Amino acid sequence: MVERPIHRLSDNGITPEMDDLAEEEIITLRSGKEIIVRLLATPSDLSDLALGHIRCEDRGKVDDLKICGNEVILEGHFHARPSEDLLTAACGACTAGEIQIPEKIVENTVQINLRVRDLLQLMNENQPLFKKTGGVHAAALFAANGDLLFVREDVGRHNAFDKVVGAAIKSGDEIKIIVLSGRTGWELIAKAARIGIEIVISVGAISSAAESLARSCGITLVGFASSDKPYVVGPIERIVDKSEG
Repeated sequence: MVERPIHRLSDNGITPEMDDLAEEEIITLRSGKEIIVRLLATPSDLSDLALGHIRCEDRGKVDDLKICGNEVILEGHFHARPSEDLLTAACGACTAGEIQIPEKIVENTVQINLRVRDLLQLMNENQPLFKKTGGVHAAALFAANGDLLFVREDVGRHNAFDKVVGAAIKSGDEIKIIVLSGRTGWELIAKAARIGIEIVISVGAISSAAESLARSCGITLVGFASSDKPYVVGPIERIVDKSEG
């Protein structure tokens, strides 16, 4: 978060003042002299970002890492993206190379209460950057019993996803239920499928490609989760009314 001069428009005219803006910078993941990927992201939780990105994109295995400014130096075995790739905050799957379509069928081991807005509320209460700037997305991981595990924020939806997965990798927690603050497209469901997430809950709409991939991978996908009548695609048996019985 950075403070910058702005002009505020109101019914009383134009007023100069300072405001908090969400940071967006180029983050480089590197192994030795090789650039694995460059990302436009919020420069926080960078170890989480690196661990989550490598895992969610199936680009290798991280043995160790260190942070050097906006570079993350990784040790391990990796598959680099094409050198001309720069993943912006708006694009999680843009590449000059081939896009790998996940074919994995996820397990069916967890269930959640049909009142999914309870999970959204927990995520919303843990978004300090959004409260200050209004300019970031969030992703939250939940345990099977509904307990909040981690929340991470970033200007990019896919970066927030990677960060929260990276946090769980470091802690050793299961990665089964994720809540996302915006709409959900193909690239986010692809990440979920690669790491075995069973339930994806989206505050906003879902795309047709996300719907198709969720069904083929056995993921339960909830759209418009903040509305009075969310909709579900994929296996419905993971959504239950825990107030009964």
